[in-house]
Amino acid sequence: MKKEPIRSRTYAGVDARLRREDRRKKLIEAGLETFGTKGYAKTNIKTICSLAGLTERYFYESFKHKEDLLCAVYKELIEEEKTHALNILQDTDIDPLEAASQSLRMFFQRFEQDPRRARVQLFEILGVSPKVDKEYQSAMRMLADMMTLFLCRSFPEISQEALRVSIIPTGLSGSMIQISSQWVLDGFKIPIDDIMKQSMDFFMAAGKYLEVSLKP
Repeated sequence: MKKEPIRSRTYAGVDARLRREDRRKKLIEAGLETFGTKGYAKTNIKTICSLAGLTERYFYESFKHKEDLLCAVYKELIEEEKTHALNILQDTDIDPLEAASQSLRMFFQRFEQDPRRARVQLFEILGVSPKVDKEYQSAMRMLADMMTLFLCRSFPEISQEALRVSIIPTGLSGSMIQISSQWVLDGFKIPIDDIMKQSMDFFMAAGKYLEVSLKP
């Protein structure tokens, strides 16, 4: 006898799975607000739940520990950044250097527009636990991949195979994080146009060096 598929119960016309996803989203939003303003160490689960308008029972429905929520908040910020950058860098209708400039501006601009993002991505994510450290290292590898894509599009003579054994994409990604961190700590005193120009000069110099040194 063929079994009928299990159906999620509905409440007020809303599927149970969708309600869980909505609660998780609210907790992530509350995590960004609290971690990005008070800081990870000074935030407790009770405060997060209060801001999300949920009981602690629902926190543990989605997360085992506070650090799990920090990872989820961080992942969401990184994925959003990655998606927008790829949309720009992979758009063949945009000039390669313009695409690189646009994606780089977006990277810096997000921190200036939302200091909570800057605090979580640049500072609160550091030194929490080995698990959180793995999320950070994964994000840094992703950023290095973005640098590889930028270099390949802007300098077609550089092959991805050659870049895979080069430390320069990793160095460029680290420089972006360090520049951003110092910019945030200085209260965004340097105009973003100046940050952009100097960063692009730096990346272009690295690209021109690679174009020569990695030739077959």
